[in-house]
Amino acid sequence: MEKIKIIKIIWYENSLFFYLITALLVIGVFPLFVWDKVAFFILLKQWHHPMLDCIAPYFTWLGDGITYLSLLCIVTLLHATCRKTMVIGGSFVMMTIVVQLLKRLFFRDQLRPIALLPVDVSLHLVDGVSLPTDFSFPSGHAATIFSLISVLQLLSSSKNFFYSLILLGIALMVVYSRIYLCQHFYTDVYVGAWIGTIAAVVTCIYVMDYNGPSWLDRSIYFLLYPHGKRFPIKK
Repeated sequence: MEKIKIIKIIWYENSLFFYLITALLVIGVFPLFVWDKVAFFILLKQWHHPMLDCIAPYFTWLGDGITYLSLLCIVTLLHATCRKTMVIGGSFVMMTIVVQLLKRLFFRDQLRPIALLPVDVSLHLVDGVSLPTDFSFPSGHAATIFSLISVLQLLSSSKNFFYSLILLGIALMVVYSRIYLCQHFYTDVYVGAWIGTIAAVVTCIYVMDYNGPSWLDRSIYFLLYPHGKRFPIKK
């Protein structure tokens, strides 16, 4: 199947999600032109609450690679097709490669907020949260959570407004927690969100377009049990 047809199908089936996430990312570019990253970070950190101190560390773990890989294991156990498993795994691999190349090769000198804040600025810090000083750009957690919600949207049979809104709400809480916990600047999480989203969409297009062996559209259990049931998917 031609990629242009796959792209049209993916867009048509997930148009509401794409409209929402595009609007979010387009509006999100505004602060980059108004404030420098340190000033905007200080502005965002002016508001804090004891409840957020408690829940932010848990939200931030949703953007951890372990969470993503756990989802991959769960999907596999739920008899997802090999093709869908490849979309989830491939998105994670692509996103990780891009993030780590940028973080450790091209922008390795980018410091975290705690290392760049003026000495006369006093910020609220959450007890028990470690504060690294290097490899700030881009945010791996932001890339991971946006890649995660994108594949959940693209591969899900539920395409309604509330489902997409919940996914985006979770992603926003995760990226905000990275700033709230003094882990990243806004620039870091913004670019990470783009990377994660693009990685998921590109991987989905290529994997769904790939006309490979028949076992791709069967449960992964078919590799262990050759007489397993075939699960056709709609491209």
